[in-house]
Amino acid sequence: MDISATLTADEVASMSYPERSLNESARLFQLAVKSELQTRDESHFEQSLRLKNTLDLFEQKAKVEPTWPQLAVLLNCEHQLYILNERTPLRLNPFLSHWVEAIQRLVTTQSKLSAQPSTTASRTESSLCNADIELTRLELIKSLLQGHDRQRLGASSPRQLYQKSVEERYATPFEIRPYICMLEEEGIYDKPSADPGSEDFVASQLEQIDTSMVGNMKPGNRQDWKQVFLTRLAHEPESAVSDLTRLPLELTSLDFLTNLLQNQTLQLQSIEPSPVIHDFLQHSLRLIEQMGQPMEANIADSFAMGSRGGFDGADDEIDHGRDAQTRAVKLLLLFIRNLVRKALVPLDAIYFEIQEICVRYVWIKEVRQFRAFLEEGTTNEQTL
Repeated sequence: MDISATLTADEVASMSYPERSLNESARLFQLAVKSELQTRDESHFEQSLRLKNTLDLFEQKAKVEPTWPQLAVLLNCEHQLYILNERTPLRLNPFLSHWVEAIQRLVTTQSKLSAQPSTTASRTESSLCNADIELTRLELIKSLLQGHDRQRLGASSPRQLYQKSVEERYATPFEIRPYICMLEEEGIYDKPSADPGSEDFVASQLEQIDTSMVGNMKPGNRQDWKQVFLTRLAHEPESAVSDLTRLPLELTSLDFLTNLLQNQTLQLQSIEPSPVIHDFLQHSLRLIEQMGQPMEANIADSFAMGSRGGFDGADDEIDHGRDAQTRAVKLLLLFIRNLVRKALVPLDAIYFEIQEICVRYVWIKEVRQFRAFLEEGTTNEQTL
């Protein structure tokens, strides 16, 4: 998944007509998406992320050269982003923070503008300004969050929404505090209580990891399986590396991988370590994603980890649910943090995996702390 991907030219074109209703643009947009999906697969989350990235892009474009097509794209992207995620309870919606922050940002911008006399005169392309675009977008987001007459809203065109917001100066009554409270209750807006880069913080997080995540290894084989792997790396490296990338997401596995990197065991066998860690992270992220899905008896076997280098995986099935997913993400973050702090793999080799975690699991407090740790490290530590 490309975290920075935006909409294609055809998808943007389907949303660029200011006279077309939001619902009609949404229909044409989905047709354009289906045409694109003939060559690639995409989840709702990935499509939502492309919409969000396109919003960020066109917000900047409108500041430089505001046009009616840009207004249409911004409004249609917000509308489509809401539609794609409307079945998710608002407090759990991964894009609630986007809308809250957009409202705060747009309100601040509007408040800084000097008071201008309203006019009902017909607006032309040359008279459209970014402040008008921002005001129209602000009113749309407020209406979407409050669920105001969705049918009438969808039947409106960007130009009609502009006329109502800018020319008629209609302001939707709105209180942002309840939405901020949702984010606070879910931990999205909590500030870290400890320095995310400190050794004490890392140690405390390790203690909080549920030890039940350690797999059902045979008691007598806790060290044996590691020796087996070392032997296989020397004599059958391709097969061993394949199994390394599919180790269970457990403390023992992560410790073993870390030791391989620190001791340069892979390099001594002429094995490039970065692809191994990249593939392991990809495998772990797939498992974590499955944890968030309902368990189905008829596909439980597909979720089970097979026997891997001494692990007794025959009876191992991944846990499901929000708590299990949170524990797994925290464990994986500790592993990545260790890689970064010790410079065991280049940061750019696992950049997209880090970005996926930071975007997809932003609702986990430790993810936001980890992102702060990375941002501070990028500024202060040349090793990052």
